[in-house]
Amino acid sequence: MDQSVPGHTLAPRVLRIVVVEDSLDAVHTTALLLRELGHTVDYATNGFVALDVVRRFRPDIVLCDLGLPGANGFDVCNQIKADPELRGVKVFALTAYSDHNSRQKARDVGFDGYYVKPLLPEALADLFGDPRAGQAPKSLPHLP
Repeated sequence: MDQSVPGHTLAPRVLRIVVVEDSLDAVHTTALLLRELGHTVDYATNGFVALDVVRRFRPDIVLCDLGLPGANGFDVCNQIKADPELRGVKVFALTAYSDHNSRQKARDVGFDGYYVKPLLPEALADLFGDPRAGQAPKSLPHLP
């Protein structure tokens, strides 16, 4: 049975990932962990520059906080999903918001996955795989 979803192949491969997070500690730690797994990572620290970074970097996946200064994560996801040049980019919410309304709004704007912080290093490896160790992802994204 094929459990793959578009953009998430369950085979070890290097992914291009953008982290959008306003906490410098969180964005640097997440980027470091993803790089240690062998992925290529860039980041934005607010919603205003996120779309520019995504357009320039051309990621496979965007990990996006919802509570951002400027344009919030819902706006960022909506803009990515509306841009024909970014077709195929998967956007996962990585947020402190665990309430039903936030999850519903995330579904409505088109998030492909939803994670409540903190996302532990093991969970990052399970979700994205560890291409340096030849390990495929072990789980599919959690839907909003």
